[in-house]
Amino acid sequence: MRKDSILQYISEYAKTQPDTLAVCELRKTVTYEQYFTNIRKMAAVLMAAGIQKDEHVILKCTQNINYLTIFSALQYMGALPIPVEKATMPERMTEIAAQVEAETLISDAEAEGMRFFSAKELEKQMADAEPADCELPKARSRSMILFTTGTTGKSKGVVVKHINDVAVAENVIGGTHMRPHNVEIIPMPLNHAYGLRRYQSDMVNGGTVCLMDGMVFVGVLWKLMEKYHATSMALSPASLGMIFKLSGDRLAEYESQLDYIQIGSAPLVEADKQHLLSMMPNTRLYNFYGASEAGCSCILDFNSADDKPGCIGKPTVNSVIRFTDENGDTVRPEDVSEARPALLSWGGDIVMEGYYNDPEMTRETLDNGYVRTKDLAYLDAEGRCILVGRMDDIINYGGSKISPAEVEDCARGYEGIVDCAYSSKPDAITGEVPVMLVVKAEAYDKQAFMAYLTEKLESYKLPKHIYEVADLPKTFKGTILRKEVKKMLEQL
Repeated sequence: MRKDSILQYISEYAKTQPDTLAVCELRKTVTYEQYFTNIRKMAAVLMAAGIQKDEHVILKCTQNINYLTIFSALQYMGALPIPVEKATMPERMTEIAAQVEAETLISDAEAEGMRFFSAKELEKQMADAEPADCELPKARSRSMILFTTGTTGKSKGVVVKHINDVAVAENVIGGTHMRPHNVEIIPMPLNHAYGLRRYQSDMVNGGTVCLMDGMVFVGVLWKLMEKYHATSMALSPASLGMIFKLSGDRLAEYESQLDYIQIGSAPLVEADKQHLLSMMPNTRLYNFYGASEAGCSCILDFNSADDKPGCIGKPTVNSVIRFTDENGDTVRPEDVSEARPALLSWGGDIVMEGYYNDPEMTRETLDNGYVRTKDLAYLDAEGRCILVGRMDDIINYGGSKISPAEVEDCARGYEGIVDCAYSSKPDAITGEVPVMLVVKAEAYDKQAFMAYLTEKLESYKLPKHIYEVADLPKTFKGTILRKEVKKMLEQL
């Protein structure tokens, strides 16, 4: 039966499997019994320091057991943790504090105007403290405020409830077919939704989390693999790239040991994806679709037959899918297809409460309990969700709707180009006409490229002109900046 909070699972496992490792670092471990006792001790220290129930507390992420103990202790005593990344400067701490009405900071450095506690000093005080005896959080009470930055660049405080934590954890557990006593290496920052929710999933499952502070010292990864016999990993594309760069193909040595690898937080470079597939033919390899506002809505094993262009997998167990038209009216799933895609929304227990102190943005994002997206999609015959593109990116060529991402995925299969961007230019008759920018490889031949596209695509999707460019404007994550592409086209 589902419990109210992650803490309730930890509390239960402290009784039923007290000696199972809950969290470990390379040289430090805590069992479930030790972990829950330390959480209660830390709660006692925090309350003695004057931190109150319902108080908002900014907590700087240090990617270790002590950080998770403080984070959990704040929840246990009824305060609201606001985790921030370890590189956050004191000036930024002050800005965040004003945005989320926090007066207390737990960190390694003070920030102006805030009551300060050292995380290391709190850990020392915890050793001699008597465990507090607090009521475990209820499902509908607030769990934390997660900071996220959207495409506008404006930071948003996502208010998360305990029921959201548990529902997303169940999505991850079910989506990955996580086995009991899973041992997962998580080098991802534990102030971001991706890393934090993978930790929470293992706590719900009664497994073990192995902490790493990034991939700069990749040797730690192999030591953790051997010492704790890890059975899974949660990686970003950047950390996977670091493994390849610093350790070559060593990951392949653990192919029989690893049940699965999760890749999330950014798009996976195609070359790294293919390299990983060749190294791990029998390991489940997952990509997730979701956001801080509604976590792990879909999951795809891209080492399976489900991997096809645009596919983000099947909706997870606690994800309720809804399709709407451009006016926000609900469209029946059976009326949505590749030819007539609709806008995705996600509902269910995974959905946030809202954005803290931002009712306008909350109204823009939430609609009757559903998180709205600008992604156009449909469900195929097997129930897989297929993304067609972003509503803002879709090209309307004489009444025919074209997804740039679909054409780009197809074009990148041609060996004569390094990369491409599909866009459009204004046209007096059709409104706009599709064009393409390509970064050439040595083997590029324009006529052969057009022949390749003609063989793969419907005629109306073919670019009416191809421009050769030196490079394409992209984000640091590798996403094409389509507005910048439009500006380039104005000059061509």
